[in-house]
Amino acid sequence: METIRGDEPAREILELIVGPWRAQTVYLAAKLGLADHLAEGALTAPDLAARVGADPVALQRFLRLLAGVGVLAGDEAAGYTLTDSGELLRTNVPGSMRDLAISYGELFYPVWVDPLPTAVTGEQGFPRTYGAPLFEHLAKHPEQARTFDGAMAAGSSFFAEVPGAYDFSGATTVVDLGGGRGALLAEILKANPGLRGVLYDAPHVVAAAGEFLEQAGVADRCTRLGGDFFASVPAGGDVYVLSRVLHDWTDEQCHAVLRCCRDAAAPGSTLLIIERVIHEHPTLALEWDVQMMTVTGGRERTRAEYEALLRPHSFRIADCLTLPLDVNILVSTREES
Repeated sequence: METIRGDEPAREILELIVGPWRAQTVYLAAKLGLADHLAEGALTAPDLAARVGADPVALQRFLRLLAGVGVLAGDEAAGYTLTDSGELLRTNVPGSMRDLAISYGELFYPVWVDPLPTAVTGEQGFPRTYGAPLFEHLAKHPEQARTFDGAMAAGSSFFAEVPGAYDFSGATTVVDLGGGRGALLAEILKANPGLRGVLYDAPHVVAAAGEFLEQAGVADRCTRLGGDFFASVPAGGDVYVLSRVLHDWTDEQCHAVLRCCRDAAAPGSTLLIIERVIHEHPTLALEWDVQMMTVTGGRERTRAEYEALLRPHSFRIADCLTLPLDVNILVSTREES
């Protein structure tokens, strides 16, 4: 069918307006586990519906849309198969994004149903929707917390690229602040056999990280410490890492964290801030900026804004390195106070 000339602006607006329909259809595919079944081979809507307990007529229409946006290939006559993108919705495959799709579809989508109050008053959408801040809510809902943890791991596929982007060879001890179960620290330690690491996070988080670090083969070179980085940070590191931490918090809260980093870090040591930095050209950082505002009250920042945050705490940005998925490493040095 011929496209009518001159309809591009209207088409662009329509594509933006219907974006949530696409997103929730991807969520549906992840929640029903469609990709796990399609990994076995092509299936028609009735076959797939029988496996997942869905209505075949309704499911076929969702499958057609999934094919239209490139998650699936094929049609009802030949059966549907997975594309490279669709493969990422499988369970327990390298780089799986299934938990990410479920978490954003179930946990975060309701927060976005009405963003107007956030725009008008600056009020966070998550507490308004759920009656509690994000991490407080997750502490009371373990199944959502498990999926959220999986979502964070899925969004961290760039971790493997960090040791190649930054040279850790001159360091002896790396301290990962707010490092979760240690996924990033494990990648750094595996790539640098002579390096030791400190995993620092809330006590219950680091207590649960032991099994992962054992499986990664780095537990013997990793000390786990529980604490609160708003109150203190372990001393003695050559390199400190804040990966996707500062974007969770307001400037005032970031200053508290950075003040602790300054007190712990010796002059000449390095602080790596790993975030989606807002650049002149559109990137994923813009979407995540409004997501953080809505969900946690945090924000993504420009390099200049990070420089302003770091300056009072004797850190100076020396470089900005590039990672996949529009993520950057801001390399900063602790100067003499």
